[in-house]
Amino acid sequence: MKEKLFIYSRVSSSIQEEGSSIRTQQEIGIELAKKLEMDYEIHNEGGMSSSKDTLDNRPVILNLLRLMDEKIVKNLYVWNTDRLSRNQITWYTIRQKMVKNDVVLYTSNGKHTTTDFMENMILGILSEVSQYDNKVRTERSRLGKIEVVKKNYWRGGDTPFGYKLESDGKGNKLVENKIESKWVQFIYSEYAKGTSLKDIKSLLERNHIKTRRENEKWSMGSLQVILKNQTYLGFDHFTDKKTNLTIKNNIPQLISNKLWNEVQERRKLMLLRKGQLNKTKKFYLFRDFLFCSCGTPMGGRIKEDKNVRHYYCPLSERRFNNSYKKDETCEMKRCLNIPTTDKIIWNKIVDILGDTLKLKETLKEKTIIGKSMTSKEVKKIIKEKDLKITELTKTKNKLEKGLVTVETENILNKYPSNEVYRSLKRDLTKK
Repeated sequence: MKEKLFIYSRVSSSIQEEGSSIRTQQEIGIELAKKLEMDYEIHNEGGMSSSKDTLDNRPVILNLLRLMDEKIVKNLYVWNTDRLSRNQITWYTIRQKMVKNDVVLYTSNGKHTTTDFMENMILGILSEVSQYDNKVRTERSRLGKIEVVKKNYWRGGDTPFGYKLESDGKGNKLVENKIESKWVQFIYSEYAKGTSLKDIKSLLERNHIKTRRENEKWSMGSLQVILKNQTYLGFDHFTDKKTNLTIKNNIPQLISNKLWNEVQERRKLMLLRKGQLNKTKKFYLFRDFLFCSCGTPMGGRIKEDKNVRHYYCPLSERRFNNSYKKDETCEMKRCLNIPTTDKIIWNKIVDILGDTLKLKETLKEKTIIGKSMTSKEVKKIIKEKDLKITELTKTKNKLEKGLVTVETENILNKYPSNEVYRSLKRDLTKK
């Protein structure tokens, strides 16, 4: 029987999965198998990042390791050692399996007999070089992205629905997509009016509006992402995960602050009620505004045939359904009669709003609303605040540049010790 060459292929992202990279790896492997007069078998991992991988999220390589233990895999081809893994622990595990089972590894650099001490050492060096190269490339990409974002250019990836990219010759900036922005405003307006997400989804699909990734079907999750995306207020936030450095850029505002606040209030209420608002078929005048002393939103129960009309605390029901923590308790054991409660609350609201003098005095005590201020005083306050904002913005920009410089100097090993680097980075981040 002919020996068999097992060809393992992988790329670092799903975007390249159907691209030339996978195909090229496989074609070179097949050509090598023919040259060695071996049969071949392709094992494709597809788009799977290996920088933080464990064997648990790599089913194909895990299967190959099993076949090594069963003495089926004796010859393995990969384009480069970093195709197997860039993680030191994972790579060590794979290498140990190959050494234990006398597996011969073929790469673009040649043949590596893992049982040979010299070859094994060279293989280890090649792996370390690949890992170092990956870290340098990642760091360079991260610093480059920070510099791009600081100039108010788009950092890459899909743009939020409602925006598109426009090039100025130096980079791409987020600008309003006139067609999509109308539908963003539609989604917010309808949700604020009380339209359910299911109905909004149906309306979008009925009008053949496609998602950012050109899907004709909308999901509830994608609509929730749009409804909580602060980008629509005219600010694009980018946070560097390594340093926690946050950069805020101004972009076109698609949603008014008032509409945003209305939507967030309704979202907050919906989340508290775990979708209860959509399920009820009864009308409750004040249920959505009442909270128990334990902090739980009040529930309502109306059963006409049994003459039941109650507001009550549903904590015990929610705790039974595991939607609330087991250790939470409530001392409220009785219910509130709905007609009586509604009448008391309604009359109280009318009394408060009807006593304009008392209302005005309360506003004067607790806020600046109602106080007489001249337009000059208002302009003076606004000017002072604007100057303060400008001053703080300049300071923030300097600190951001300082953090980038610290990271660059650290990569170039210009600090006498790691403690110096951490101290500088910590102080700048704190400021």
